[in-house]
Amino acid sequence: MKKVLNALLFLIMLFSLSSCTGSNNVKEIYLYIDNLIETTDSYIPSWNQEGFKGKWNYIDGVFLKSIIDKYKKTEDEYYLDFVINYVDYYINSRGDFVNKKDNKAAFTTGELDTICESRILFDLYEYTEDSRYLKAINTTYSNLINIPYCEGTNNFNHKNTYPNQIWLDGMYMYVPFYIRYANMFNKTEVYDLVYEQYKYIKDHMYDTNKKLYYHGMDTTKTIFWSDSETGLSKSFWSRSIGWYITSLADMLEYYPKGDNYNYLKEIFKEAIDGILLYKDNDSNMFYQVVDKKGESANVSYNKYLKYLNKKYTNDTVIENYLESSGSSLISYSILKGYNLGILDENYRKIGIDIFNGVLKHSFIDNKLNDICITAGLGPDDKTYRDGSFEYYLAEEVGSNDAKGVGPFIMAYFEI
Repeated sequence: MKKVLNALLFLIMLFSLSSCTGSNNVKEIYLYIDNLIETTDSYIPSWNQEGFKGKWNYIDGVFLKSIIDKYKKTEDEYYLDFVINYVDYYINSRGDFVNKKDNKAAFTTGELDTICESRILFDLYEYTEDSRYLKAINTTYSNLINIPYCEGTNNFNHKNTYPNQIWLDGMYMYVPFYIRYANMFNKTEVYDLVYEQYKYIKDHMYDTNKKLYYHGMDTTKTIFWSDSETGLSKSFWSRSIGWYITSLADMLEYYPKGDNYNYLKEIFKEAIDGILLYKDNDSNMFYQVVDKKGESANVSYNKYLKYLNKKYTNDTVIENYLESSGSSLISYSILKGYNLGILDENYRKIGIDIFNGVLKHSFIDNKLNDICITAGLGPDDKTYRDGSFEYYLAEEVGSNDAKGVGPFIMAYFEI
C-alpha cells in the first residue's frame, strides 16, 4: 500500500512540476541530474570546477544537499545511496574525515566553508543511525566553535586566514549546520548567538538606500578592500546575497518560534523584497553585480584578467551579465520561504518565474551556464580580489559548477 501511495504522490509531484516548468523540462532536468551523478568521482567530481581534490568542501556540500532534497521528494533509494556512497569516501570506519585515495585528512580546519558539507550528515544519521556520521557531526562542531570571532563581534572569522572578516557567504556555510546541531543536542544558547550574528550583519552590512547587503566587511577596517570608515567591501554580488538569503531560509526551517524567530523572519522577507527591486523583468534573473544592470567596464588585463581569466589576453570591455547561481539561490529561498509559510502566494509565483528564467536563459544543451566559478575578497597577497565592479566581471564564467547546479536543483524541488 505504501509503495502505491508513494507512486501516486510521485505522479502528482511530476504533474505539478510539469505545470510549472513544462513536461519536457521535467524529463530533461531529471536526466541532467542523473548524468551529473553517473559521471562523478568522489576525489574530484564533475560538478566541482574549482578542482578541490580529496577534500570535504562546500561545493560538494551544496550539490549533495540538492540530491538529499530530491530523495526527500521522491523517496527513490538510488539518490540516498549515491549520497551515502559519496560521503563514505571521506568518512572512515571510525568516523574520521579521511581522503581514501592518499589516506590523508580531508577536513580543512579554521574555515567556515568546510562546515557546509557536514549539514547533510544530520539527514544521513537520521536515515541510517550510523554512529560514524554522529562522530563526524561532533568533529565538525568542535572545529566550528574553535574559529575565533571577528574583533568587536560574536561573528566567526570567515577563515582563520581571513581574520576579522564577515562574508555573507559564510552564513550559508555554517548556520544551517549550527542550528541543527543546537536542536539535536539542546544547545539553546546557540539560538541567541545566531540571532546576534544576523543582527550584526543587518546593522552593519545592509545599505538602507539600496536595500541590499554588501558582500563583505572587515571589522577592523584595515584590509585593502574595505572602506576605511565602514569596513565594507565595494559591491553587491548576487551570489553572496543569494547565499545569505538561503542561509536564513534553511535556518528558519529549524529555528524555534519566538521573538528571535520573528526578527529573523522579518529580515529574511526584507532581504528578498530588496533584491527583487533589481530583478530583470525580461529574463526574471539577476545580474552578477546586482545594481548595475546594463553597465559594462573596461577591465584591466594586468590588474585583473591575467590572474583570473585565461579567456582574455588584453584589456577588455566586459558587460555585466545575468548570473545563474545567484538567481537560482534567490529562487530557492523564495520558494522555500513560501513552503515554510513565511511568504505568501504572490512570492511563490515570483520564485517560479525566476527558476523558469534560469531554465530558459541558462540551461542549454544539458548544461547550466552563466555560473561565476568563484569570487572572493583578498587576502593581502591577492589585491586583484578587491571587490570592485571590474573585479566581479573579471572572474571566470563557466558551466555545470555545483555552486549553480545545486541551487538550481534545490529550487526545482521546492516547486
